[in-house]
Amino acid sequence: MESKEFGLVAAQQLFQLQDLHYGFWEKGEIPSITQFEEAQNKHTQFLFQHIEHALKNEKNPKILDIGCGLGITTNKLLELGYRVDGLVPSAWMAQQARKNTQQYQDETRGDIYECTLENFPISDLTEKYSLAFFSESFQYVNMQNAFDVLNFILSKTATVIIFDFFRKDEVAGKSPLGGGLSIGEFYERVNKSGYLIQTDLDVTENLNPNLRLVNDILVNRIIPFSKTLDAFLSTRHKFLYGLFKFMFRRKLKKTGYKYSQRRNEENFQKFKTYRLFVLTRT
Repeated sequence: MESKEFGLVAAQQLFQLQDLHYGFWEKGEIPSITQFEEAQNKHTQFLFQHIEHALKNEKNPKILDIGCGLGITTNKLLELGYRVDGLVPSAWMAQQARKNTQQYQDETRGDIYECTLENFPISDLTEKYSLAFFSESFQYVNMQNAFDVLNFILSKTATVIIFDFFRKDEVAGKSPLGGGLSIGEFYERVNKSGYLIQTDLDVTENLNPNLRLVNDILVNRIIPFSKTLDAFLSTRHKFLYGLFKFMFRRKLKKTGYKYSQRRNEENFQKFKTYRLFVLTRT
């Protein structure tokens, strides 16, 4: 399991969450751990509204969940009666996704592919997809290669939905928040790849509160605990503990900067834009 996956899974297990994505908060709503699962459900419902609208005239459509994680969203769509395949490059996540969708795999309504979109086994595909969607997974693709693959695996009337955050261009200063593809490059790539943007919704204000919640958890819970743990460990096995901190000093420094109070709503608003795109092929 890679460090990025470990962080996601640790958060899931620590706070007893099903999903690994952001929560969707209404204007003025105060984010809290107790309401986070409901906010995640709103995030999923918001996405599903656009999926269902895009497929309203399709008969027995087939969907591809790109970056399906543990398969929770995939399973919810299967429960609604859709035929859905999931795709995730992590072997561990693919295994969990198969477990979470096992009953529908037996009904041949859904498969889980262990690969990146760029390495999708196109030659094995027997039916093209009516819709493909990315839920906080588009930021990990190579845009040009991704659209090239989509052109092979989607039907001529297919829809692509992208629900993710992007990096704003030409913003002064260095962002303390990683992730996100360039929004400007995205618009250019969509145009060059033969797609039309039917919907472009900026929902940054609805996702911003997640940063406040994360910051609260880190500053008021995790950091104090880590300092207590650090003080305890430093009194035991001092040599090995000191050697560990020396060997990983750069990583620890980077992590300390990354998860400082600079990861807040103001900087997310400044450097990122969270969007929902609905694309159709021309």
